[in-house]
Amino acid sequence: MLKLFLILALGFATAATYANTVGGTDNSAEGKVAQYQAGMDAAIAMLLSNEPHAVSHFVDSQLHSDVLQSFGGDGRERYIGYLSAEKRFHGAFTLLSLQPMTPEQRYYEAKLRSHNTELDYTLRLGFSAEAPFKVSTISLNYRTGAADKALARLSQQQVVSELAGYIDRLAGRGLFSGTVLLADQQGVLYQTAKGMANLRYQVKNNTDTKFNLASMNKMFTAVSVLQLVAEKKLALEDKLIKYLDRELFAAGDFDNITIAQLLTHTAGLGWPSYPDMSQNKLRNLNDHRPFLKHLPLNSPPGSRFSYSNEGMLLLGMVVEAVSGKSYDDYVQQHIYAKAGMPNSGNFDIDGVTPNMAMGYFYSQQLQSMQTNWFMHAIKGSPAGGGYSTINDLYQFATALTQYQLLPKALTEAAYSAKPELNSAWYGYGFSVQTNSHGRVVGHSGDFIGVSSAMRIYLDKGYTLIVLANRDFASEPVVAMAETLLGRL
Repeated sequence: MLKLFLILALGFATAATYANTVGGTDNSAEGKVAQYQAGMDAAIAMLLSNEPHAVSHFVDSQLHSDVLQSFGGDGRERYIGYLSAEKRFHGAFTLLSLQPMTPEQRYYEAKLRSHNTELDYTLRLGFSAEAPFKVSTISLNYRTGAADKALARLSQQQVVSELAGYIDRLAGRGLFSGTVLLADQQGVLYQTAKGMANLRYQVKNNTDTKFNLASMNKMFTAVSVLQLVAEKKLALEDKLIKYLDRELFAAGDFDNITIAQLLTHTAGLGWPSYPDMSQNKLRNLNDHRPFLKHLPLNSPPGSRFSYSNEGMLLLGMVVEAVSGKSYDDYVQQHIYAKAGMPNSGNFDIDGVTPNMAMGYFYSQQLQSMQTNWFMHAIKGSPAGGGYSTINDLYQFATALTQYQLLPKALTEAAYSAKPELNSAWYGYGFSVQTNSHGRVVGHSGDFIGVSSAMRIYLDKGYTLIVLANRDFASEPVVAMAETLLGRL
């Protein structure tokens, strides 16, 4: 009742009321704002509602048709799954504030507080450029409030204690299952393991448990490519078709895609419409080649940033062509062995790799926890899906920043943004940001039943690694750790 009162007290109109009074094709400034307001109202109402069909009603009534048909036609199902999982993860929200609406803007924000994570979030909606002004993007991201700067300073020991207590609370609420490591330049300050690696057999996670990395594998692919650049076996300006047969691809400007564009997700690659196939058929990179014909170009190479798993797959094929080794063998010899990472690899998930966590998600359809192993690729690839541990990844971060894997110039190039390539927050295989902590680099990885993150605070000298076998689980840990590190 309190949530409903919040909506009514702020004078929110429902989508149904809007449809009866304004209409979906009003292009006037007033009509545009009313449609924006209706979309935001509907989103907030959906997040605050306990009605079982609130998510599907919101998706069907408010999302633009192009969004519903995205991801190869699976957009509707993906957004319903994503929003349902977010709601279940947070448990409940409190509305804090709502950005004023104006017709000149196409993005609108509301501030919410999560009951389960104790954090504040920004709900951001983007709207289509033409009427009817439907929701074209929706995101829910944690934010660090300005008030945090006024909080009392903490010692390093207090930061560790506060972080440990927070992780305990998350685990107690069933939100976190995984491992966490925090280190400074002298060594590991804190590491812990929570939850179950295997629910069926009640096997607990430990600090040496291997977790699915999802997209974090892209860092290894990028380092592999840059190692070959350092050896002058290829160049960043080289064209992709120098190493892969042009006949593998469909019509389009594939001839002008460069290695640098693939590394920065600016090659113009779109979402592929692959035919139905068994995941068991994609065990090696050569197995992907027959399906490259289904890979579209959505924009001219180099014109804009567009995150692409397939771009990293192509780079893995380039590594194989240049090195003469399989991708897995190359990474094993030139990254894992050099950095001291004995528990990392692209393991076959139908094999018998010891101490490997199974990923879990809550199925709305079955109303129970389910494993993701029947949804995930049978084996990791240059784009993601490999396995590692918090200690192996700490070794990787140390070897990287001490220039043991790449020369200094190429290391700095890897984790520097590339605005000249239209990649403002991504380097060569690394996410890049500059904030109150200074320069922060690393990568995150998310899949159904997978949530991973590595943050290297270059200027402050800290490394944070979070690996989890549940949806969204790494995000609040990273958010709290960054807030606490800001109080040092």
